[in-house]
Amino acid sequence: MRQRYFRGIGFGVVSLTVALMAISAAAQTTVPAPASTIEAVPLAAPVPASEPPKTDVPAVSEQPQVPQGALDQPQTAAPTPTPVLSSLAPPVSEATLPDALELQAKPALIVHGKAQWETAYNDLRDAFARGRAAATKAGTTVTGYPVTVFVETNDMSFTYDAILPVASAPEATPTDFPADIRWGTTPSGKAIRFAHLASYDEIDGAYEQITAYLDAKDIVVKDAFIEEYLVFGETSSSPATTINIFVQPKK
Repeated sequence: MRQRYFRGIGFGVVSLTVALMAISAAAQTTVPAPASTIEAVPLAAPVPASEPPKTDVPAVSEQPQVPQGALDQPQTAAPTPTPVLSSLAPPVSEATLPDALELQAKPALIVHGKAQWETAYNDLRDAFARGRAAATKAGTTVTGYPVTVFVETNDMSFTYDAILPVASAPEATPTDFPADIRWGTTPSGKAIRFAHLASYDEIDGAYEQITAYLDAKDIVVKDAFIEEYLVFGETSSSPATTINIFVQPKK
């Protein structure tokens, strides 16, 4: 578990490591569905040969029957388009990791809290859900991926800032805004980034590689570390998870 990682390196004194963990997804083979059988249906019944053709009766177009109650059904509204979110860093596909970059501060809504390591994933998802609801209530729009800054850690628990980049902070905060939610900015300054492309349950292995890399490079980092969730799986075991992890050198 990640608390063992902090205990092992003496966070803020011994350095962290940045390395790329890439999980190759197995190629999926799509089996084409069998073609549907279409039965030929005559357009109209044939006219018996003995019956003379009728030429003096104009054809009447029959109106389609509308099922009873169909007009009373509510119309389905077009789905609201999903907003395009921006990352704190360039796409992983465009960088060789680990990479050094400069994080730019953006307006943000911040949910401050404390959680146990055993329930970290669900607690963070709940914090982001509360943050999104608060942003909507304040009349602003979330514009970036969710970010967690792990402020303090120990063997059992951690203190965090769950951050949502927003278009802008409102001039006036609603009077009944929760006390643990505030306005601020996303992390800024020099950072080293790597990507974790696996389930959240496997992220401790990534931090072990971070430790080894920074120890080898003799890089000393700040006490807090940062996770940005580009793909946030439904559960901690979901393989469909992509996370940028940032550490910030002290110099």
